Amino acid sequence: MYAGSLFLKFLLLFGSWREHMYSGGGLSFDSCKYATQRFVAWFSAMSRNVLAWRNYIVAPLTEELVFRACMIPLLLCGGFKPYGVILICPIFFSLAHLNHFMEIYAKQNYRIKKAVMVIGLQLGYTVVFGSYASFLFIRTGHLIAPLVAHICCNFMGLPVLFSKRSGLVSIAFILGLLGFLWLLFPMTTPDFYNDRVDNCSCWQGYCSWSVRHSSSMYM
Repeated sequence: MYAGSLFLKFLLLFGSWREHMYSGGGLSFDSCKYATQRFVAWFSAMSRNVLAWRNYIVAPLTEELVFRACMIPLLLCGGFKPYGVILICPIFFSLAHLNHFMEIYAKQNYRIKKAVMVIGLQLGYTVVFGSYASFLFIRTGHLIAPLVAHICCNFMGLPVLFSKRSGLVSIAFILGLLGFLWLLFPMTTPDFYNDRVDNCSCWQGYCSWSVRHSSSMYM
């Protein structure tokens, strides 16, 4: 899904490198040292940034624990079908991001109409991503899959669909989308993430738990 974004970043990096070569700079030890120092400085600044820790570590971990690891098994145990859970769970996940409205409206001095539009776009995006993350958790039976996807999406932002710089960005996005759809089910096979599935169609074993729970009630 981020093939267009990554290709655009490559074009920007290549353009910067070409300007550096045309200005008389070459691929020397000093230039490599300078690039390494810039990367280390960026990484050091990110590690000291509280918002970076919130967006890339704390928020993905806590949200996946609450809205996937805790909520989805409860909904499945309650009798909801997996496809219904994939549609219902992201709504709660999306509403949990309404707190960003005050952050955008108050701190960034946006007008109410513009803030509502920004939040509306964000809520729509979180619903789409929440459905995908719920699918990953139900399909793989492991928290690591939606957690890694959550961190990646928070870091990359919205996928780049097109760019005025080059039409190849749109082609890269389309190819990435086709690859995403082609590998979606093969790469999320439960056997890749769990050593034991107990021949149970529901990997959490909630069906077995329900049977045991029902039988214990009759005893």
